[in-house]
Amino acid sequence: MYTVTQDTTKGTITISDSFSISATGDLAAPQFNNIDDEYIVTFTDLEGVEKFSTFTYDYTGKTSDRYLTTQYRISRDFKKWTEWYELPLNIKEFPPVNTSDTMYFDLRFIRKGNSTIGTIKLLDYTLNGSSVRNLVTEGTIQLSTTNEEVILKPPYIYKVFRIDDIEILYRGGELSDVDIKYRFSQDYGRTTTEWEYFTKENITSVRISPIRFFQIEYLINYKGNTNFKIYDINLIGDFQNVTLDYQKTNLYGVREDCNCLKLGIVNDTSNGFQLPTGGIQSELTPSPTTNVLPQLSSDQIGNLFKPYQLQQATELLDKLSNDANQMFGHEVVYFLTDPDRKGTDYTFHEYQLYNYVCDGLVKVSVENNQFPDNTGAINQFDLTLFDSFEIHIPKKTFKQIFGVDKRPSKEDFLWFCEINRMFTIEHAQAFRSFNNNAIYYKLMLKKYTQKANVIGVNQTITDKVKELTKNSTIDELFGLENTQDKKSVANKEQFKPLTKDQLRVDISAKIVKELIENAENVISKSNYDLSSVSYGDTFANNAVVYRNTKDYFRKSDNISYMCWFNIQNYTINDTYYLFDYYDDVNNLGFKITINNKNLKVRYNELDFTLSLGEEGTSTGLSEETWYGYILNIDQRQRKISQYIYKRNVDDEELGSRISTTVLKKVNSIENDLDPVEFKLENISAKLRGCDMKITNIRLFVDVIPESQHSKMLNQYIIRDDSKYLIFADNANQKLVLPSFEINQVKP
Repeated sequence: MYTVTQDTTKGTITISDSFSISATGDLAAPQFNNIDDEYIVTFTDLEGVEKFSTFTYDYTGKTSDRYLTTQYRISRDFKKWTEWYELPLNIKEFPPVNTSDTMYFDLRFIRKGNSTIGTIKLLDYTLNGSSVRNLVTEGTIQLSTTNEEVILKPPYIYKVFRIDDIEILYRGGELSDVDIKYRFSQDYGRTTTEWEYFTKENITSVRISPIRFFQIEYLINYKGNTNFKIYDINLIGDFQNVTLDYQKTNLYGVREDCNCLKLGIVNDTSNGFQLPTGGIQSELTPSPTTNVLPQLSSDQIGNLFKPYQLQQATELLDKLSNDANQMFGHEVVYFLTDPDRKGTDYTFHEYQLYNYVCDGLVKVSVENNQFPDNTGAINQFDLTLFDSFEIHIPKKTFKQIFGVDKRPSKEDFLWFCEINRMFTIEHAQAFRSFNNNAIYYKLMLKKYTQKANVIGVNQTITDKVKELTKNSTIDELFGLENTQDKKSVANKEQFKPLTKDQLRVDISAKIVKELIENAENVISKSNYDLSSVSYGDTFANNAVVYRNTKDYFRKSDNISYMCWFNIQNYTINDTYYLFDYYDDVNNLGFKITINNKNLKVRYNELDFTLSLGEEGTSTGLSEETWYGYILNIDQRQRKISQYIYKRNVDDEELGSRISTTVLKKVNSIENDLDPVEFKLENISAKLRGCDMKITNIRLFVDVIPESQHSKMLNQYIIRDDSKYLIFADNANQKLVLPSFEINQVKP
C-alpha cells in the first residue's frame, strides 16, 4: 500500500511505495509480461497539493527493447479527468490546479518495446511535490484554536551581522502556551535549516554568514484555548535591511512599523497594541524641550525649498532608460548563479563553488551595439579569441524578473538568442551616474567556458544549459581525464604515529592488530582489548584516557558519538563500557554502558535506555560480532537517539566477501530531551576495563544524520566531516622512541 507523507511546515508532499520480488499479495511486485500491459494506481483525497515536480521509479528486466513508460492524469471530483500526460522524471509543466479542491491522481505504468519475451517487475516509485502552507507574511496573528499552526515569514530581506536578543510582543493568554520554532535560508530559499526552538540560546549561537542574505521563518503552534494575539517577533542585534536599500538597523521584526520595548522603540500603537504600565513606560515618554526660538511647524518644513531633492528627475531618467532598453535591447536568457556555502574559502576570501539557480528572459543593451568578432590573437602567453565587451541591464527590469534580493555577479552567464552564443560575466557593478543613482547594471562579458565548480541546482536548469552548450564544453571533450583528476588522498591527524601522543593521556589497554573489513572497505586495522584491564569503574580500571575533549556544553550545542565494539563473552549482569565522560559527583556529562540486555546512556541526571531484546522481541547482541554504534544528542531539536548497526553478513569471517558496504540496522530508539547547559571540570573522557574490544572511537560537535550513518561507520579515515571532530581514535599503536630537545643530544 502506498504511503503519503505531507509536511505542511515545509510545504512538501511525497507519495511512495515499494514491492518485493519474492513476496505475495499486496507486497508482490506488479508484473508486465506482454507489450502494453498496464499497472494503474490511484491516489485519492489529496488535500492542498500545488503541484508534483519530480518522479523516480525502479524496475527489473529493463533492456533497450523492453522497458516501462509512465503517464498520469488528475481530477478534482473523481468523475471528470484530464487527458493522460507523459510523466517525466522532472515535471516541468504540471496542470494548474485549485489548492482548495481535493485532488485525485492516477499513475499508470505501461510496458513498451519490441520484445515479447521476459518479464518486467516494478520495484518502487516515489512522487515528490509541493503543498500549501498556512503562511502569514504581515499583520497581527490571532490564535484561538488548540493545536493551531501558523508559519510567519517577514516580508523583508536582511543581512545579519549579530543577534543579541529576542522579543515577542503578544497579548492575551500565556506565552508558555505557544511553541515557536524557527528556520532560515541564506541561498534564496533553495535550502533551509531544520526547525529548531526559538530561544535566545539557540538563535544567538547559530552560525549566520554576514555576507549572504538572510530570510527567516517562524513556526507557531498554539496549545491554549483562549484568544491569543502575536503582534511581532523581534530580533535585536546588528542588521542591514536589503529591501530598503541596505538601511542600517538594530531591529529585525515582521512589521514595517516595529515596536521594541527592550530598545525603547514605539512607532505603532494601532490594532489594540498597548504599552505596559510603569517601568519602561516612563522611559518612552518624551520630555518637553524648552527653546526660546520660534519653531517651524511640519507644514512649514514641507514648504521649504529643497535644491537637492531631485526625485522627479531621477524617476524620469529611470523611465527613459527602461523604455530605451525595451525598444532597442537584445533578448538574452540570463542564468543566475549563487555561491555554494560549502565552497567558501575564508582564508583567501573567495568562493570556489557556484550553483546556477534560476534563469529568465531579459533584454540587455550592448554598448555602442558593438558585438565581438571572431578574430583571434595568438601570442606567447595565451590564445585570445576575442576581447571582452560591455552590456547594460536596467536595475528595475532585473529585480522584476529575479526579485529584490538578487544581483548580477561574477560567474553568471547568459545566452544571446540572436547570435546563438553564450557569454559569462567577468565583472558586474551598479553604475551610478546622475545624482549618484544606480539606474542600471554595467556588466563586462567574456567567452563562456563550462567550469567544474559551477553546477545546476536542479535537473531542469542543468538540462537547459546542456541543450544550449551541447558538444562545446571542455568537460564533454575531456570527460575521462576530468574524472581521473578528481581522485584525492587525505592524511588525517588521528593517524600520525608520533612519539608524543596528541590524543591520549594514558593507554593501559592492550592494542590488538585485527583487520575489520566490510566488502572492499577497511573499517579498522587495530582495536583496544579492554579485557586486558581489570573490570570496574574506578581510576584503576581506566583503559584509555583522552586529553582532547570539550568541557563546556551550551543549551544550543549538539553532541554525537560513534564507535565499533565487539563483546567477547556476554554475561547478563556484567557491565560493558562504551564511553565514559561523566562527573559522578555532580551528575554532569554522559556515559554509555551495556548491562542486563540494555544499552543505557546517562546524560546528566537522566537515563535513556535502548533495549537489546528479549526472547521473541528483538535480535539482541551476539558474542564475537562487530557492531557499529551511534549516539546523537540533539539539544537544538530536543531529541536523543541511539543506533546499532552490523555488517550485512552472519559469519564475521566473510566480511570482506560481501557485495555491499551498506550496513544492517540492528536496533534504534529516539527519546525527547530537555536542553541543558553544563561544564565538566577536571574530568577526562575515558574507556574502562570490561570483556570487550572497541575501535574507531569518534566524538563530534554535531549530530550525524541517519542518511550518513553507513558512510560514517564505513570510514577508516574521517574525510570531509573532520571539521566537526572533537577527537578520533583508531586505536593506533604509539611509537616509543627517544625524544630530544632541539639542538641537544642526550649523552
